Amino acid sequence: MDVERFKRIVRAFADDPEDIDLKHGKLLVQVRDELVEAKLSPSPEGDLMVTENGDRLSALSWVVRRLARLPQLADRIRSHDESPEHFVTPAGDLVEHEEFASDADGFHREDIAAAMADTLGSRIPGTTSVWYLTSDAGEGKTSLINHLAVEQARAYKRKETHWLLVPIPLGGRTFLRFDDVVVAALVNRLRFQLLYYDAFLELVRLGVVVPAFDGFEEMIIEGSSGEAVSALGQLVNNLNSEGSVLVAARKAYFEYLNFRSQAQLFDAIGKNDVAFGRMSLRRWDRKHFVAYGQKRGLDHPEALYRQVAASSLGTDHALLTRAFLVRRLVDVATEDGSDLSRLLGRIGQRPQDYFLEFVSAIVEREAREKWMDKSGEPPQPLLTGDEHHRLLSMIAHEMWLSSTDDLKTDEVDFVAEMFTEEGEKSPAVARQIRERLKQHALLVRTGGDRLGFDHEHFRLFYLGLALGRALVKGDVSAVKAALDVAAAPRAAVDQAASCVHREGDSASAVALLQRLAIPQLPASFVRENCGALTAAVADGRVGSRAAASHMNFPKDALRGRSLSGLTIRDSHFSATSLEEATLVDCRFVRCLFERLEGAPKEIRGTGLDGCDVTSIVDDDVELYAPEQIRRRLVSYGFAMEDGPAARPSDHAATGEMSEDLKLVQRALRVFTRATGVNEKTMQTRLGGRFSRFRKEILPRLLEAGVLEELPYEGKGKQRRFGIAVPMRRIADAMKNSGGQLGRFVDAFGTGDATSGGGPS
Repeated sequence: MDVERFKRIVRAFADDPEDIDLKHGKLLVQVRDELVEAKLSPSPEGDLMVTENGDRLSALSWVVRRLARLPQLADRIRSHDESPEHFVTPAGDLVEHEEFASDADGFHREDIAAAMADTLGSRIPGTTSVWYLTSDAGEGKTSLINHLAVEQARAYKRKETHWLLVPIPLGGRTFLRFDDVVVAALVNRLRFQLLYYDAFLELVRLGVVVPAFDGFEEMIIEGSSGEAVSALGQLVNNLNSEGSVLVAARKAYFEYLNFRSQAQLFDAIGKNDVAFGRMSLRRWDRKHFVAYGQKRGLDHPEALYRQVAASSLGTDHALLTRAFLVRRLVDVATEDGSDLSRLLGRIGQRPQDYFLEFVSAIVEREAREKWMDKSGEPPQPLLTGDEHHRLLSMIAHEMWLSSTDDLKTDEVDFVAEMFTEEGEKSPAVARQIRERLKQHALLVRTGGDRLGFDHEHFRLFYLGLALGRALVKGDVSAVKAALDVAAAPRAAVDQAASCVHREGDSASAVALLQRLAIPQLPASFVRENCGALTAAVADGRVGSRAAASHMNFPKDALRGRSLSGLTIRDSHFSATSLEEATLVDCRFVRCLFERLEGAPKEIRGTGLDGCDVTSIVDDDVELYAPEQIRRRLVSYGFAMEDGPAARPSDHAATGEMSEDLKLVQRALRVFTRATGVNEKTMQTRLGGRFSRFRKEILPRLLEAGVLEELPYEGKGKQRRFGIAVPMRRIADAMKNSGGQLGRFVDAFGTGDATSGGGPS
């Protein structure tokens, strides 16, 4: 570490960054109200050494121990973030950084935790590493992060590692400033008050701290405001091509195929060298199930596995493959075997509502065994199972309205009082309900005097139940109040729709949502949530003949949906996949589709009348030209009732996308994994087409300023390239190219593609 870098780091820790005296080999600075005096000198090897109170340490060791107090932070992590009880290490797949990946599909790892520890501890000189930890919701990302953080802290105290993993939960909430989030995690969660945000960044750059941002699930998706993605880009930009970051999300951002979506992140990164990789979790299999059962003390976990798998659910069912459900399943099995048999029987009869039946089994056992009024003889249940559902729904609803994942205990008491008053419960019963609610099987202490649900899925289940019952009752004011808070998570939307299907009428619910949507502003949460709920409520309702208009349908609103007889007018669809979608006898009139992805399962008798489709992504190629889009839609089975499916423009050609432009798209996607790419990496990714790309296309991209040649500092001799223009310009140029390489390249020479762009 040289003197200038040392001075910059010390300034980040100083109470007054401008008040540092560093002259004649001496350091004088005030840190946390303490005056620090030290002497600087070089070692025989040329490293900077710091001597304080007779102790001589390298500059790095002195910063880590004296200023950052990382051993103390390790203690805080060990004491606060205890490794999850009965933790079973999941298997997973590791997709390495583009420059080092020998297999684009990644490598299977039986112990993904060990692979993560090895990978996050490795540094690429002159490059920031961004790793995505991906899986579906509820499959153990948070547990894995907490487990690894504790194990790293223990290894750090044993002096077996040089770095710490610091969990920073985001809770799915949108944020504008990363510094507030980081400091809140350090101070409020870990009770560690010794780091400013700038100091934290310096530790990340040094590689002694790796932040793990957990909770991007609802923020990093396409169609969001982009605040979270831009904030991540700014964080990476501030790291100046050093350090590592872990981001837990359902999908790695480089997997999105639309350049405009990726521009939110990459344009914020600027000219820094950044490499992206992915660690994806696999669902549990028999081995993991049995291992967990053994840790829980089950005598015959194999028998339990076979019993569940044989009950018409199969080995791929969520009850056997998702960790948080397995934990609850074992709870039921260990407490009462007859409860398990009844539960499996009920789920087998209604497999589409397996989660409802599963939660109901927990609640009914709670009502039957624990929530008993013993003031009389014989003891009577304080609440029925349905009353338990209603009470928990009210709590989830209050959390949603308050934009929080937990509530203070006095707020929970207030909800309980409202419930007991509505149910006309006696004062004695009301008091017992308030007392027992704090020990409910589905609620846990989240810190201090706050209560939250035992798992996010339970909170979303009860939020959906509250919303669904409001729809069934036709309570317009309650529905509007809930829909006006934020974009509702899909799990809650699907649960609300299931409630409508069980207890109400789908057509009436869609009509209520229609009345709510029309008077709202175009960008309101109400319109977006009305669109999401309409698609969910109409899903599987054959021949409903419902109609909807003036709605905004969120990301992937049509993915996996089965819609029949539904007419949607004057509405906006965010980018949506058509995979596993079935559309029969539907009509879309004057609708705008931002992007359609993937081929549908079945399109029959469904027309597009005066609709605009901005682009289609299929087979890793994005189509923009109207006639190309029209032909692809017709091949899917859509009936084009009113001309092309996209408005023609002066720049749009009518032919198929040229092979050259397809090759350019595939080449540019390599840069979504790394901001700088070596020639051999491009050759690996393009395969046999690389020779044509290098000889005929690459020179044109370099001449137009789309790509630029970067210095190559590795072994041997080869060229290295980077993108030289904002990703937004590439997206605009691709859109206006009409499928022709010449038009795409010319856009950068004439400036036609600069709309919405800006400097890198």
